[in-house]
Amino acid sequence: MSGFEALYKKSKAPVLSATERRKAEILIVDSDPQIRQTMRQSLMGLGFGTLSDAPDHVVALEKIEDRHFTHIIFEAKSLRISAKEFLSRALELDPQMVTLPASYEPTVDDVFDLLIQGARGFIVKPFTAESLDIGLIMATKGEPISDAVLNARNRNEALAALILSSLDKLAVLMRQAGQFETAKRELPKRALGLRRSVDLGNTFAKGGPLMLRETLIDLCIERSNGPASRLGRFRKRIDIKKKRGDRNRGPSQEEAQASKGTEDETQEEAKKADASTESVTL
Repeated sequence: MSGFEALYKKSKAPVLSATERRKAEILIVDSDPQIRQTMRQSLMGLGFGTLSDAPDHVVALEKIEDRHFTHIIFEAKSLRISAKEFLSRALELDPQMVTLPASYEPTVDDVFDLLIQGARGFIVKPFTAESLDIGLIMATKGEPISDAVLNARNRNEALAALILSSLDKLAVLMRQAGQFETAKRELPKRALGLRRSVDLGNTFAKGGPLMLRETLIDLCIERSNGPASRLGRFRKRIDIKKKRGDRNRGPSQEEAQASKGTEDETQEEAKKADASTESVTL
């Protein structure tokens, strides 16, 4: 088993301390009184502190206006107003609140749209005390969804970009971990972030995991077509300038110096790559 595979498999979820649980103020929003009662009992058993509930989104907004909540677990369907409108208004009142939609069908479009809008996770119904606890912990301690999701052309591209972004962050940290102890301590959290993004992708991808895999492949190919080195990126910028009408102007002194410095770095990297390639057998 490779070091990366071992790290990926052993990564553990973060935890909420007893103090953090006691300080939590959670609002439960659900039209079913039995679900509200069951969730309250489960959260009390998990050690969470102040609990409140509301039968619909409008009542919930009134409660948010009157007092502070750290977390909101809300039904991901219209309750007098749409779930999207509720989330938008709730986050306007307090952008720091941790919000989690709850749904029997977490693959529906609405739940994913709520994640893009700012929800920090989701709860799958019917829930257990364990799944409720994990959902709250990950929403509280896990990283928010990347901006790559917001800029994507479609859902699968957004999820693929999220996975690749998590992978990039983990890869950078793995390189730094050999030199810095702080980076090494962050590895399990970054590995968990990658696992979470993969889980989100498999859950919400249109067409299922197979279509997500195809999008991942396409996105990787698209990335590979760009300039791979600093020198290549510098040359691309120069080409763009030329196309904008700077054909008769040579590079400035600063550009020439930057180009020379980048070429030197690239040549050094190439020597190292050649040296390492000699020991590789296909």
